[in-house]
Amino acid sequence: MLIQLNQLKHNPTNVRVVKADNLDKLIASIKSRDLLHNLVVQKNGTGFNVIDGNRRLEALFAIHGKSSNVEIECKLIEDNATEVGAMANMLREGMHPLDEAEAINQVVSDGLMDYNTLAANWGQTNKWVLQRVALADLSATVKDAFRNKEFGLGIAQLFTNVDQETQDKIFADCNGRYDYDNIKYSIGNVKISKSRVIIDPKHKLYKNIEFAGDLFDDGQYVANMDKFLALQQEYVDEKAKYYNKKFKDCTVIDCHPSEVKGLIKNLVQVYKYDIEKEEIDPKDINVVITYQPYKGNFWVQKYKSKIEMSKKELDAIESGEIPELTLADMSNPQREMTHEMYYDYLRSEMFDQSVKLKDKLETSQQHFTLAMLCNEMVPFFSSTVRYTPLENYTSISFSLQGEDNGYFDNLFEEMSKYCKANKCNTLRFFLHQTTDRLHSLLYKGVVGSMGQSQTFMSHKDLYNISVAKDWFKPSEEWLNKYKITQLRLLAHKVKCKLLPHDNKKLVIEKLVSAFKDGAVFDPIKFLDTVK
Repeated sequence: MLIQLNQLKHNPTNVRVVKADNLDKLIASIKSRDLLHNLVVQKNGTGFNVIDGNRRLEALFAIHGKSSNVEIECKLIEDNATEVGAMANMLREGMHPLDEAEAINQVVSDGLMDYNTLAANWGQTNKWVLQRVALADLSATVKDAFRNKEFGLGIAQLFTNVDQETQDKIFADCNGRYDYDNIKYSIGNVKISKSRVIIDPKHKLYKNIEFAGDLFDDGQYVANMDKFLALQQEYVDEKAKYYNKKFKDCTVIDCHPSEVKGLIKNLVQVYKYDIEKEEIDPKDINVVITYQPYKGNFWVQKYKSKIEMSKKELDAIESGEIPELTLADMSNPQREMTHEMYYDYLRSEMFDQSVKLKDKLETSQQHFTLAMLCNEMVPFFSSTVRYTPLENYTSISFSLQGEDNGYFDNLFEEMSKYCKANKCNTLRFFLHQTTDRLHSLLYKGVVGSMGQSQTFMSHKDLYNISVAKDWFKPSEEWLNKYKITQLRLLAHKVKCKLLPHDNKKLVIEKLVSAFKDGAVFDPIKFLDTVK
C-alpha cells in the first residue's frame, strides 16, 4: 500500500541499537534505483511505525524531507513487531549481538513464543539463542565496551561466566588491553563469595572450606580455590552418584541441557508434582545436573522419555491393564482451554459495570480503582515491601489482555477524532473528560490488564461473582481432547442420551447440541473437588 512519507515514523522500540553504516551509499542507491524493498509498517494512531526499514526511512527523510507527502510503497502487518524487526535486521545487515540478545528477550517476554520456537522461526539453533540471551546479563560497563567494539564476541562470552560485579573488576584490571587468554585466566582464578558456595552448610564437606575476610562481614570469600573446587566437585559427584542409584541415570554438564546436542532428545521435563500425580517409576526418569562453579549455579532437572512412556501405555492396553479414566483426566491443552474459557467468562463479568462492587467490598468503583492503583505502587516505592504481605491483582502497565468487546478500539477511535478535530494531543482529550468518566476508564484499564491468574485470584478474593451454572460451553476441539470413555461419562453426567454404537464424532456432536440446549457442567468446580 502507498503511504505518505510524513505519516511514517521510526519504530520507538527499534531492536537495532548499534547503528548500521553506509547511509550515504543507501541514499545514492535510492536516488538511482528507487526503493528495492518495501518498508514494513504497523498502524500507530494516526500514523505508521516502520518495523523493518528504519535506515531506508532515514535515507528517504534525507532525500525528500520529513514533511514530504511523497507516497512510499509499504507493507502493513499486524504481527509481533519486535520479532519481525529483529528477524528482518538479522537476515540483512548483521545486528550487534547485544541487540539480538535484547530483541530475543523482548519477543519472549511478550509471551508469544519460547526460546525453542523463536530459534526455529529464526533458523538458528537453541544453543545460539541461549548464548545470545546470556549476553543480556553482562554488566553495563562491559556492554558499553562491547558495543564500542573494544573487544569481540568471544571475549564478551567469557565475561558471561561470572557475575556482574566480578565482570567489572576483571574489566578494570584489563586497563584497556583485552587479551582472551588473560581474561580466561582471570575468570579461572576469580574469588568465589561465601554466598555462591553450593555445598549445604550442614554437609560434612562444608567445614573443610577455607574462607577469608571479616568473619562478621557478608563479604567473605573462598581463600583456597583449588581446594574449594575439589571439595565442591566431590559434593557434585556425591549428588550424581545418589541420583544415578535412585533414577535411570544422571548426567552432569556445565550449561543448559538444550545446549548439549541430543541430550534431551525425545525427553520431556517432569516436576515433583508430575512424578507424584502420575506415579512415575524413578527408574524411568533421567536426571541432568547443571553445575557452574564460578557462578554458584547447581540445578537438578528431571526428564522422562516420550518413547518409553508411550510404549508402556501400549503394553498396558495390550495386557488389559488400562487405567480407568475420569472426567478429571484432561490433557494439558484441555486444561488450558478450560481455564481460558473460565478466564474469559470471569473477565466479562468483572468488565460489566453492573457488577456492584460496593455490595461485595463496601466501596465504590472509584475507590476500588484508586486503591488498586495505590496497591500496585507499593513494590516500586517501598524498600520494605519484602517484609509486608503483598498481593498484586493486576499489572500496572495496562497492557491489554483478553477480549473487551471492542471497548478500547472505540475509545481510541473517539480519541483520534477528537485530537484531529481540535488539533491537540491525547492528554488534552483526557483532560476534557469528566472525573466520573476518567474513573470509569481507569476501572476498565485495571480489569483490562488482568491476566488469567490475576483474574482468578481477584474473583476469589475480591469479586466473588455468582457464576452462572451454564457458563461452560465446550467447543468440539475441547471435547475432542477426551477419549470416548470420558465423553460417555460426560454425556451421562449431563443427561445426554447416546446410543451404544455412537462413534466419537457423533458423541461430540450430541454433546455440543446438549450444551447449546442448556446442559450444565462446571469443569473448574469439578477439578477443585478432585484435587
